[in-house]
Amino acid sequence: MTMIPRRHFLASTSVAVSTTGGWSAAQALVPSTLAPQTAKAWQLLAVAPQSHKVATLGSDYRRGLELGLAQRPEIAVQLHWVEAPPTPNRAARSITAAMDQLPQLHGVVGWMPPAVEARVAAHAQPRGLPLWASDTGADLPADAKPGQPQAVVRHSLDLCGSAAQLAQLVYQQLGPRAVLAVGQMESGYDFVYSFEHAYRALGGRVLARHVGRQGPQSEEFEGLRTMLSNHQPDAVVALYSGQQLTRFTQWWRLQPQAAWGLAGFPWLAEAHTGSKLVTKGSWTHSANAEPVWQQRFAQAGLTWTAAALLGAEAGYSIATAFDKPGQHPSVAALYQAWEMAELLGPRTVSSSTIATVSSPSSHRAASLSSGWLNGYLQT
Repeated sequence: MTMIPRRHFLASTSVAVSTTGGWSAAQALVPSTLAPQTAKAWQLLAVAPQSHKVATLGSDYRRGLELGLAQRPEIAVQLHWVEAPPTPNRAARSITAAMDQLPQLHGVVGWMPPAVEARVAAHAQPRGLPLWASDTGADLPADAKPGQPQAVVRHSLDLCGSAAQLAQLVYQQLGPRAVLAVGQMESGYDFVYSFEHAYRALGGRVLARHVGRQGPQSEEFEGLRTMLSNHQPDAVVALYSGQQLTRFTQWWRLQPQAAWGLAGFPWLAEAHTGSKLVTKGSWTHSANAEPVWQQRFAQAGLTWTAAALLGAEAGYSIATAFDKPGQHPSVAALYQAWEMAELLGPRTVSSSTIATVSSPSSHRAASLSSGWLNGYLQT
């Protein structure tokens, strides 16, 4: 396997935070010796998500971020990794505790859904630290709040925007009558309502919604079988993730679904082998990607997953934003670089955008509201 050049991409450290008996001081572990230490490195706290539902989520994002940074070996970056637990309160406390123990930081980058990002941004504000927040985009960010000076760069898989685009494809290619089949954890997120809102605006009808609750496979989708038989929709829109998506596709193949089209996000295509499949997302299959990024992922032994793509995009965009290799690292310089950053990386089909915290979401609608507080895909 060809090694990726990392001459000035400094060794990552891990920041461990105690989760028992309150929150103790963070302790930086001794880094491996991939590259010599230097005082001229950009010091970034990097956040990797923990997930019980998608086991590789954190490692894929972390390796993707490091792969993206490694494409600019002349830029010296020191990452201090911290893991974010699956709930916003615990995640924010882990991140802010690590920030307090790293006074030399220039900024924070990593997996931060809106609820986590808001808490971390408030903690970072007195130090003026800029944030680079990666997320699935399953929930819409809050409207802008005046008086927040630090840059908050958001980039995501844009599931809300993709859901609205999926609604248009379903209406045009499959028909105006749909049943939503969603996972228990997915059912409360904004992207589900984004689909419904866009589909109905086109004249489509959501006939019913089935929530696949965790349990024996024989019971998990039994209600969906009855629902489809009763309504006979044009389309089944399957919004699952993780192992529940695998179980759904196994169940689906056994059903007499010839009259129903199936639609969902790109990871449905990765698991589904049937016909009449319509997908939409801000990322593409590796076969349709730019060859240079196919090669980079292959050389790194990194699987082409949504989390890895998002990490690689963050790392490569951040590295490219440092357009002056000899620039002295500082909070002010990083703020300026991220404020003007361009989104670059392996996604060839992307509807995600970079925006500061002062920019309201273009997808927000008064009727869209989510009741979930935990980070999507961190369950």
